[in-house]
Amino acid sequence: MNQPKAYLDEHIRLAEEAFQFLKSTTVKERAALMNTMADKIESLGDELLQTANAETALPLARLTGEKARTVGQWRSYAKAVAAGTYTEARIDLANAEKAKNDIRKYGTGIGPVLVFGASNFPFAYSTAGGDTASAIGAGCPVIVKAHSGHTQTSIIMASAITDAVKAFGWPEGVFSQVIGNDVEGTSTKIGAYLTAHSGIKAVGFTGSYWGGKALFDIANQREEPIPVFAEMGSVNPVFAFKNVLAERAETLAKEYAASLTLGCGQFCTNPGIFIAVKGEGLEHFKESLAKEIAPIVPVTMLNTGIHKAFEKNKNTLSSQEATAVLAEATTTAAEGQGRAKVIGTSAKTFLTNPILSEEVFGPFGILVEADNYEEVLAVAKQVKGQLTITVAATAQDIREHSEIVNVLKDKCGRLLFNGMPTGVEVIYAMHHGGPFPSTTDARFTSVGPDAVRRFIRPIAFQNWPNEFLPAELKNENPLGISRMVDGELTAKAI
Repeated sequence: MNQPKAYLDEHIRLAEEAFQFLKSTTVKERAALMNTMADKIESLGDELLQTANAETALPLARLTGEKARTVGQWRSYAKAVAAGTYTEARIDLANAEKAKNDIRKYGTGIGPVLVFGASNFPFAYSTAGGDTASAIGAGCPVIVKAHSGHTQTSIIMASAITDAVKAFGWPEGVFSQVIGNDVEGTSTKIGAYLTAHSGIKAVGFTGSYWGGKALFDIANQREEPIPVFAEMGSVNPVFAFKNVLAERAETLAKEYAASLTLGCGQFCTNPGIFIAVKGEGLEHFKESLAKEIAPIVPVTMLNTGIHKAFEKNKNTLSSQEATAVLAEATTTAAEGQGRAKVIGTSAKTFLTNPILSEEVFGPFGILVEADNYEEVLAVAKQVKGQLTITVAATAQDIREHSEIVNVLKDKCGRLLFNGMPTGVEVIYAMHHGGPFPSTTDARFTSVGPDAVRRFIRPIAFQNWPNEFLPAELKNENPLGISRMVDGELTAKAI
């Protein structure tokens, strides 16, 4: 579906108007709206689940859990917003000893935000996902570019959010959604057009490296550059050490196989690379891994495009010199299904062939065998920025190889000690982000209430009369939020 420029421009005009309205709302009022949106989403019945199942081939049980996660996101973000957590209110009163002026600072929304729906999470990362929730919590209108892989699901979700906005009597531009890929009469993509538009002040994106990087470049070439918070993929390496392999190679193989093939490998935290030093423990792991992978039944992938890319990328890596198949599902895959596979190579080959470091979105992994820990350290240094890195180790392994662990700390947003990276908890302490190229800004997370921080900017008020200050900074603290007053955190009035 193509859309005319006038249609897209009208969405942005309404969002700009809504932003002026949202600037006058308090954190309590926006949190109330968010909770109502959560209620509306929760009330969506079988139609939503059945539609998403038909469009994505994701099982109903998975979708039911994802819907609950989405509702939980809205409510947890609303709670954090209502508490004033992200206003970060700071008040320094005029004082002969410390400050000549009365200066007060807080965080306010940055303006209309463009959100791109993701293919693999039709609820939690799409129309009603965390980007939309965190932007509205920050006081920013949202325009969603719906993902073409689940259009009808997106329409149902958008209707629920729109109903909440109408129920509050707030401007329609607080939330809107556009469907389609191209701008009518041009060769321009809708996403590129909106990102370049002066009315858009930030972008939230989850998808491929090439898609995220293209939006990032467009945003930085504007007359007024804007932030693009893009999550662009990750191979999430697992570094396994000698003692843990000696103690539980079979269990580790079971955990790795389950994580690698969870949801047909269609997670941004899929552990696509496993690194270890040659030895008896690793041989035991390889034998166990082959047994775990063999019976895994292929399942239908999200859409035709993703399946084609999976087959192409899997074949590209599998055809590289000095690689060999270590494990593969024995059941033949039907049309559109992803069949699990793990190949192996040496650390020397891995270090000299950058193709082997590329992400394969699907149930595919590569096991890298090192001759010694010097090679493991070299791999650690060469690894690009990741969302997650797992250290499969004992305490003794950590003591013996602290240099490797210290290098890994600089390469990821979440460093795991054992366990597997799939399964991202929506909590304050979660950091779902990482150094480039996993994301465009490692300082921010796209999961957990702290995601709101992406769409806030600070503004300081100097010597303003109390009656004209935003509620977050007034002397009487009408919202009852915690503020830093003269260097001390307090919820008391001044």
